[in-house]
Amino acid sequence: MLQVKNVKVKLGGKEILKGISFSLTPGSMVCVAGPNGAGKSILFYTIAGYFKPYSGEVLINGEKVHSLTTPRRAELISFLPQRTSFFYPFKVREVVEMGSYRFKSPDGERAMALVGILPMAEREFTSLSEGERKLVLIARLLAQQTPILLLDEPASNLDINRQVKIYSLLRKLAENGRTILVSEHSLNLLPFCNRAILMKEGRIVSRGLPGEVLKDEILERVYDIHPSELVRILP
Repeated sequence: MLQVKNVKVKLGGKEILKGISFSLTPGSMVCVAGPNGAGKSILFYTIAGYFKPYSGEVLINGEKVHSLTTPRRAELISFLPQRTSFFYPFKVREVVEMGSYRFKSPDGERAMALVGILPMAEREFTSLSEGERKLVLIARLLAQQTPILLLDEPASNLDINRQVKIYSLLRKLAENGRTILVSEHSLNLLPFCNRAILMKEGRIVSRGLPGEVLKDEILERVYDIHPSELVRILP
């Protein structure tokens, strides 16, 4: 179980996360959504162990994430940040297998097959488009074979077809017992998740089933715009 208990984080003297609490059980897929500056990425970096809360804690099966060694965290959590840079011309296969460094027999082949990138296994990562790179990094995350997956905007730079395929794959992994937390800008992808959390200015504004949080009054409070404005037909 992943537990986030009253987590507060400051960066540069500014409070970014202002008391975030929620828990995820195995088999759940939860989406965190909200406008830019809501604190979504900082939350994910904190759960992954990169930022330490000045108050509150993150627990995995009762263990404090920020007290774990890096190898131990790598056994429990795999993390896909929004941006990851590779400056060396690694092959796609090599990048994916970096995710399974702790295994004697890397499972990169299966991860590439799941994501649908086997045909580009021998291409150089730096030669790929942004969307192709995102798929490679998702495969690397899957190769790590952890019980908890954190993905910060996994659908960014992907076309609609790939977005649906990736979210369908994540949903299937959750159904098979993984714990998955994603952040997302596209509210259209929330129905793939069991539950949704809406954040604004470092706080949770609403949580529940996707249909419960995708209500006009809640979206207007979070995004400062009435949903009817989003579907207005321009002349």
